[in-house]
Amino acid sequence: MSIIDLPTNLAVQRQDFGIRTFDLTFANGDTGSSQVAVLAPPRRTCALVSEDRIPVLAQAAVWRALMHAMDGQVNVLAVSDLLQPAPRGTARGAWTAAAAAAGTASLTINMGADQAGKTLLQGDWIGVNQTSIQRQLLHVQADAVANVAGQIMVQFKPGLRVALAAASAVVWDRPTCLMRKTDSQSKWSSSSRTQGGFSLDLMESWE
Repeated sequence: MSIIDLPTNLAVQRQDFGIRTFDLTFANGDTGSSQVAVLAPPRRTCALVSEDRIPVLAQAAVWRALMHAMDGQVNVLAVSDLLQPAPRGTARGAWTAAAAAAGTASLTINMGADQAGKTLLQGDWIGVNQTSIQRQLLHVQADAVANVAGQIMVQFKPGLRVALAAASAVVWDRPTCLMRKTDSQSKWSSSSRTQGGFSLDLMESWE
């Protein structure tokens, strides 16, 4: 298995993000009461779709190269949010995390004293374990402001799958998660001297 980086010049018309949960629901036929058991951590899903007709053949070639590089369902693609590659908040710089246990949904981030008063906003993305197969893309759930020491407490979803060591890097510039194709087929169309119809249906994978 290899990790494929999403080409920065990939001509994407649409990116559809989602979340796949693995819930088991039990219901009482007499009272109507129900219970839900969570069977596994949620996985992000993503569809990348090109234009029906890409007018520049060189851009179509980038899509074809990506399709070949995936080797069917063997390799994984590092996917980020193409619309929002950096936080809407004002915090930048080199960040490190305080230690956090698996399952935790909040994290103290050390941003440096020069980031005092800087922000992360609801909907921003951050990434942890970004050099590992266990990398995780975290969605900031509430606005947060760094204190005078440059520390910020961030709430996020989903919770950490694995423990985070102290001083681990926290990435804000194009954080990614790893995704694998959900099917084994790839195809595209050629029409009127143009190519198009490229698409990838993906789901997060960390095995």
